Amino acid sequence: MPATQSLSRAYLVLEGECHLQAGNLPESTLRAGDFLFLPGGEAHLLGSPLDAPARPFASLVRKPVAGELLPVRIGTQGPATHFVQLSFSCERHLADPLLSSLPPQVFVDLAGASALDWLTDSLGLALSSSDAPFLGAAAARSRLAELVFIEAFSRFVQSRPAGGQGWIAGLNDRYVGRALALIHGRPEESWTVEKLGRLVGLSRSALAERFAQVMGEPIFAFLTRWRLQLAAEYLLATPRPIQSIAKEAGYESAGAFSAAFKRAFRKPPSVWRRKHRRRGD
Repeated sequence: MPATQSLSRAYLVLEGECHLQAGNLPESTLRAGDFLFLPGGEAHLLGSPLDAPARPFASLVRKPVAGELLPVRIGTQGPATHFVQLSFSCERHLADPLLSSLPPQVFVDLAGASALDWLTDSLGLALSSSDAPFLGAAAARSRLAELVFIEAFSRFVQSRPAGGQGWIAGLNDRYVGRALALIHGRPEESWTVEKLGRLVGLSRSALAERFAQVMGEPIFAFLTRWRLQLAAEYLLATPRPIQSIAKEAGYESAGAFSAAFKRAFRKPPSVWRRKHRRRGD
């Protein structure tokens, strides 16, 4: 698989065993139920064994039938391995803080997860070697892929040791995680540290200290950056006037918003909107 900056890739092994190697990282062995996520979209090899002659994945992909992707089969000897490749695209200006906090490879055991069973059941026809597509399969699998990713990421976060600093530590912290959920869920709210503390069950001073310790920055620095990241998305996804977006981001004037936006994204809002829309980013 070649490197890509537009996608993050993951592999989920349903049956058998295979190996994956990305860049200079150690080789990983994947067995049934294993999920491996490559957040950076690095080039990698997948196979069993890895020293077999490699073929570009793009050369194996078959023409879809009725909009449905068909199974890829390679090799005729040795035990069979069934795996699914999942590709995720995201708005980098929204996702980079989280993706950059992840290790180069996120390895999770999904054995016993309901989402894994649902996805396996949905692929039953494909894994039976039939090429007959069934109605709605692609839409259903895209939703199941999201559930698999959410389950895998949740298990990864919960498996992290206590302590540390950054996004993963924050999500895993009882109080900071709740504050993050509130800020992300209601960014337009007129938040105060006291109000957040009351909702998460800590005093104002205790939450302020804990948030800064775990996330490495004060609550309102984090909130300001998140509002600017959302503003960057609104500039691309909506025709709303900059003044309206500025007000929702917590700025009284378009000038103050423009200055803050330029510090964060190195471009004024109008230039960001024009250039990114033209490129289709």
